[in-house]
Amino acid sequence: MRLVIANVVDAYRDNVALICDPVLREHEVLDSFYIEDRALLWHGDRKLVVTSLPVDAGHLRYLRRAMDYAQLENLAPREPTESLCEDILREEDLRASIVDRLRGQGEVELVSFVGSLGVLAVAEALRGAGLHVSTPECPSGECLEARDYLDTKAGFREFFRAAGGAIPGVQIPDGAVARNPQEAARLAVAFLQQGRACLCKPNNSQSGVGFVILRPGELTGSPAAWEEAIRSRLAGDRQMTSDVIVVEELIEMDPSVAGGSPSIEMRIPADPARDVEFMYLCGQILTAKGYFFGVEMHRDLVEPELQRTIEEAGIAVAREMRRRGYVGVFDMDMVAGVDGKLYAVEVNTRRTGGTHAHEAAEHLFGPRYWERAAVISNNELGFAGEPLTWGDLQRLLSGLLWPIRGRREGIVPSIISSLPSNRFGYVALAGDIGRARELVEQMQERLVASGRRIRVFGEEGEAVTLPPAQAVAAPAGAV
Repeated sequence: MRLVIANVVDAYRDNVALICDPVLREHEVLDSFYIEDRALLWHGDRKLVVTSLPVDAGHLRYLRRAMDYAQLENLAPREPTESLCEDILREEDLRASIVDRLRGQGEVELVSFVGSLGVLAVAEALRGAGLHVSTPECPSGECLEARDYLDTKAGFREFFRAAGGAIPGVQIPDGAVARNPQEAARLAVAFLQQGRACLCKPNNSQSGVGFVILRPGELTGSPAAWEEAIRSRLAGDRQMTSDVIVVEELIEMDPSVAGGSPSIEMRIPADPARDVEFMYLCGQILTAKGYFFGVEMHRDLVEPELQRTIEEAGIAVAREMRRRGYVGVFDMDMVAGVDGKLYAVEVNTRRTGGTHAHEAAEHLFGPRYWERAAVISNNELGFAGEPLTWGDLQRLLSGLLWPIRGRREGIVPSIISSLPSNRFGYVALAGDIGRARELVEQMQERLVASGRRIRVFGEEGEAVTLPPAQAVAAPAGAV
């Protein structure tokens, strides 16, 4: 039996608080709560999922039936805050309900979005209540600092440089870590003077929020004027002033290779006798501004030789991270350059925006499902017009929901808590990528026909089609 704690809010609250744009900040705060729905698809059957917001009972019934989950339950705090772990520790009734449902189930594997001291404290509290709890995806308390450091943009660059000789086939973009906006501006101008585009990244960021893309010819005046303009822009962003800034060359993507933004997800078991595990390779779905929305997995994503290269690189990175004490799931985001090279740009030391789609597909199709099936996951399909309820969405997508007339294809709504904000998430599954894209197009056509125009947050007027326009920037990193 598994206890799933979807502690997305815990992972993002500090970073989101630094976002200056109030509209974007509110969007990201709400999104942290909404995307916890994805945890309903983690790890197959036999699980109790704790989310900050209660999941619609109708959605739970649909998932039990459609996904053939014999045991899927949901609990949520009465008064959710920006820390789900703290909510569980504070609310005795919630903790008692967790214990009641898990008592007598044998060993309970506690799985969370991100490992933390809060997760370890919850595990200890449940052990104190008589449960046999293990934490197979959470580093020990003394290793959490390494987890946090690797998760930063600067920490990853240092890690990769130190381990670069052991990681075949992948390199990091040319760049450096700046101590402040002034230093970052000087580094950026140096790139621009060489005719090279560059990217300024806050040390702690998710989904590409706060990235600044600079291209030659965009700034007017002298190099000194460019430097002052860049410094002023960075200095006005709390994400940039709260920590160091990574400035690196902007790699031009080759969209023929996993859409230009491949990402690999790995698992490092807590048992040191078990080797690290390759989970899956995906192409990230990014908007033209670099904002992350989802992933694609299918057999034609990359050539077989490149697939082997990426898997070998992922295994090498995972083994190096294990030496630093990391345990659990992580991904490594890359850029496939038009120069034929692969560039690693970050790791996310947690579950990601594609983990739920992978584990749902594995549950339905078995190991290495991408060799015989295709998956498209979008965490935020936005629409204008009247909001939808879960019942409305079911009716609108009748005949498209998994499984379509008993066939092994269809749409699985994965995030529906966000429907009051006119957006939802889904996983599309089919025998090949062409058919999966057809299903997504049909779903979007039904939304439009119902008077709900497709929209993308922060990019008003940009319609999403699949595959969507890939960003010309380094990948943002899967949420």
